[in-house]
Amino acid sequence: MIEPTNIGIGDAAHAKLKALCQDDYFAQMADVYRFAIALALAYGITPMEITGARQNVFGVATVDPDKSLYTAIKTLIDTGDTPVYRWAERLADWGVIELSRRADEGTLDIGQILEEAEKLSAN
Repeated sequence: MIEPTNIGIGDAAHAKLKALCQDDYFAQMADVYRFAIALALAYGITPMEITGARQNVFGVATVDPDKSLYTAIKTLIDTGDTPVYRWAERLADWGVIELSRRADEGTLDIGQILEEAEKLSAN
């Protein structure tokens, strides 16, 4: 299976990805992207395929230089015939939308999210 060298996100989530940086929740869009993937993994999300248009946003080497995201996804999800980084896109899409939803509600507290994730992993 050939892994893509560029990864992205759905159009709707792309605007939210930018906004999370512009609103100073994260320093860089790559940080949001990584955190969104980790959030989706922590919640055990099995995201659907991205529908509609999708934006290439990053080179894989930028977001996952040490392949730790690749390893985490491959370890936690049976990706079947789908390249791991296509799964990363789906996870990031879900995570960015969830982070944006929390920000819109005024409840985007990274510390609280980390505590939630820790509780989930203990179960």
